[in-house]
Amino acid sequence: MSTITFDSQSLIVDGRRTWLVSGAIHYARVPRELWRPRIRAAKQAGLNCIDTYVFWNLHEPQPGKFDFSGERDLRRFVEIVRDEGMYCTLRPGPFIGTGWDFAGHPAWLTTHGDLTLREASPPYLEACARYFGAVMAQVRDLQLTTPTEGLPPAVPTGNVPGDAAGGYLGGGRGPVIMMQVENEWLCHNNVQGQRYLGELVRYLRENGCMVPICNANNLWQRIDGTIDTWHASDNLMPDLRQLAIVQPDTPRFVSELPTGRLDHWGERRPRAIDADQLLERIAHALASGAQFNLMPFHGGTNFAFNAGQTLLGHDRYITTSHDVDAPLLEAGGRGEKYAAVKRIATFASQFHHVFANLTPGSAHVMPSPEADRHALAVAHQRGSQGDVVFIMRDEKDKRDTVDLLLHNGLTLTVPLGDDRAAWLLLQTNLGGVAQLEHTNLRPWAFLARQMLVLFGPAGAEGTVNLNGVELQITVPANKQPAIEKLDDLTVVVLNDKQIDATYACEAGLAVGCAGLDDDGEPMFAKGWQTMTFVSLDGELTTHRPTTPTRSVAPRLTSWQHASQQAIVDGSDDAFEKIDGPASLEQLGQNQGYGWYRIGIGAAKSAYALAPEAADRLHLFSQGKRLDILGRGPGATSGPSKLRLAGDVVVLADNLGRACDGAHLNPRKGLFGHIHQVNASRLPKPDITNERLPDPFEFVGYLPGMREGDRPSGDVIRWKFKPKGKRPYILHLSNLPGIALLLLNDTPIAFHHPEQSADAMQLVLQPGEGAMTGGVNTLTLALFTPLNASHKLDQIVTLYEVTQTLTNRGQWAFRPWGPPAEDAFADMPKTLPDQPAWFRARFNAKRTDAPLWCEPRGMSKGQIYLNGHNVGRYFLTTPEGKPVPPQRHHYLPEPWLHTDKPNELMLFDEHGKAPSQVRLAYNAMGPYHVS
Repeated sequence: MSTITFDSQSLIVDGRRTWLVSGAIHYARVPRELWRPRIRAAKQAGLNCIDTYVFWNLHEPQPGKFDFSGERDLRRFVEIVRDEGMYCTLRPGPFIGTGWDFAGHPAWLTTHGDLTLREASPPYLEACARYFGAVMAQVRDLQLTTPTEGLPPAVPTGNVPGDAAGGYLGGGRGPVIMMQVENEWLCHNNVQGQRYLGELVRYLRENGCMVPICNANNLWQRIDGTIDTWHASDNLMPDLRQLAIVQPDTPRFVSELPTGRLDHWGERRPRAIDADQLLERIAHALASGAQFNLMPFHGGTNFAFNAGQTLLGHDRYITTSHDVDAPLLEAGGRGEKYAAVKRIATFASQFHHVFANLTPGSAHVMPSPEADRHALAVAHQRGSQGDVVFIMRDEKDKRDTVDLLLHNGLTLTVPLGDDRAAWLLLQTNLGGVAQLEHTNLRPWAFLARQMLVLFGPAGAEGTVNLNGVELQITVPANKQPAIEKLDDLTVVVLNDKQIDATYACEAGLAVGCAGLDDDGEPMFAKGWQTMTFVSLDGELTTHRPTTPTRSVAPRLTSWQHASQQAIVDGSDDAFEKIDGPASLEQLGQNQGYGWYRIGIGAAKSAYALAPEAADRLHLFSQGKRLDILGRGPGATSGPSKLRLAGDVVVLADNLGRACDGAHLNPRKGLFGHIHQVNASRLPKPDITNERLPDPFEFVGYLPGMREGDRPSGDVIRWKFKPKGKRPYILHLSNLPGIALLLLNDTPIAFHHPEQSADAMQLVLQPGEGAMTGGVNTLTLALFTPLNASHKLDQIVTLYEVTQTLTNRGQWAFRPWGPPAEDAFADMPKTLPDQPAWFRARFNAKRTDAPLWCEPRGMSKGQIYLNGHNVGRYFLTTPEGKPVPPQRHHYLPEPWLHTDKPNELMLFDEHGKAPSQVRLAYNAMGPYHVS
């Protein structure tokens, strides 16, 4: 049985210091058969730990019914991490965020009216306790602390022994070294925080968690018995130094060091973090004595309907691709970021003993590399196993070298190359084999206690002092490594380009290599004429690659069509009667679409609103399309002029639930009526400046808010009296900042510009809830001051309901899903503007290269491959306006057949002809050129 303790510098496993060099790979975003290749790619990049969230909604799709099989096999994923000789950190949530639908919560939670998420709500805590119990039952014996009496010892596999790379030591049954509770509870409400977060810690401990527990709250809310970690990419060095002061007895972790940014439908790709920036930020973390976790190392794919919604001033729905420009691309490609990570992560894990033994508090005063972007900053930390020096500079700094004055008075000229960060080791113990007194080259690896690997800019004059012997080595300008021998130690020096195409394998070093295959054998790198192998004793051999065969993309043949006409006109027998409006969750359709049918009767023309609906409603009357009400590109968000008659059929689309913010639990579908409305003019308001109400009296979790923080601010009050018993619809948009909305002193909504949608609609019924039939007071308390640009009539609009259009008709519902085999027929000559299914077949001769679907000419819908839901595509609005950014969709290799034809099936909301749909091979991904 292993024991895990910690101090101010590192975790300590059985008395041995451990340094985590971690990257996130989420098992739910990767097909099961690809878990091992993705984990191996992380290890080959120098990581020694895999971080993953646990996805509650996958594992408990119905209350009390758990599923950990197949693609949901959390235990198997963790076992593979162990078998590859790596540590694992788990984040069971319950809230996980990460761009995932509902932040990982199961959709059935929305059907509990008395349940509040992320607070000490008894029914929510009860559900969390049951979920934590199920997760711990899967991984309890996969902790590093698990007793192993009577079991054979775990033997790490892989090209570099786990001990040498700072990886899993095999002391327990499993690799789980740490767990995280919740995620980014960025609020200070001490009573609520302890009652909620403290309970979650208790649930983990009572269910057998024996490893350290951390939190990722950026010090907003401390939790007893946990390690505070930091989540950021900017200002890392100042923040991590402050973190060391705040918690002097625990190690520093950057729990989420972002590697890219999420993509959203309807938006151009955000400016990505480039490879140089990522390397620089990792260097800032290491130079601050902090361990780090790359979030993510491999993004993967939001298959099916698992992409969520983020809230940042407006509705933003996340794409199917979760590539996010991470180091390991969506289909496993390795680009510039992967190379940058491999440079510095291999250094951090190979010399883990140096980092784990740095002396706390040894950081010295230095120019801030972030406060003054033109300063050259040097960070020097001392430790019992050696000193680490980082040199950081602005991208505009073009100097080739910098002279460092060492402790002994010697001047060391360090070549910088093009990177923003360089690193050195001084007085470093090389496993008892030698003492590295100093070098002006960057250390990369120390293999099998025999080979020291260094690199620097091509042509630079290198200095390496080992055991007092000074070696002068010129960094090679060609593709042959420079090699020197000192007793039994081999010193290999490579240039910048070589190090990016270099991998450590069991018997040495492969240069001109693209990675290691499933058998641990080096693969030839594209653009290299030869691959050079350096044995541990310094012998060189070269190999020439064979010419690769060019891949020809499969052709789609025999397109067929399945009409949805009977559903659209309401005559389909599968519609079943329901009592009235109901959410998709209440009707058992937790993800994706659902079909509603509403009997309207005589024709009615109206300006209509559906305030109790989400996210998009495709309206059809008598089989003809009317409009799309709701959110996202191409939808009508305000009143729409409609003519309804007979059976009205609604295709309700769930674009993904919020995965961050203060409004996590919205229902989906059509859970209220469609109303005819007229705008109702509010009287002139009274505006005063007064002490604002305490929002924590009404709700326990408000991101970005602190308990007791009640400044003065603008308070706007309208008084109005309803004309009768008909409801009103209150529409709010373009709010200036943080705001609390109250009706008759009862809070009815909270808005945060970074945590809420830009618009919300509330139904106010006289005599129900806070609204009376008499004079009502509507209060808007603003935590952000008004200015001249804020127009109140554009912020608050009141609509009077003149008629409820759907309250007398019979309601019915039909689940959405792929049609039966016999529903498909030959393609018709013309296609109506209505949803339809299409399918085609293709033959695939290989599965060793990533295949992509390009749904050209389609509008919006879903892609299926051999029965697997690949995910959502969204190419154009109904009017044909392009919707960026994703144009290619990954077809995972394990889901392809090579021994029989493959079936590609598309659901298109507008029934566009699939004649332009193409398949293509691309090694890199949807946003990268091969």
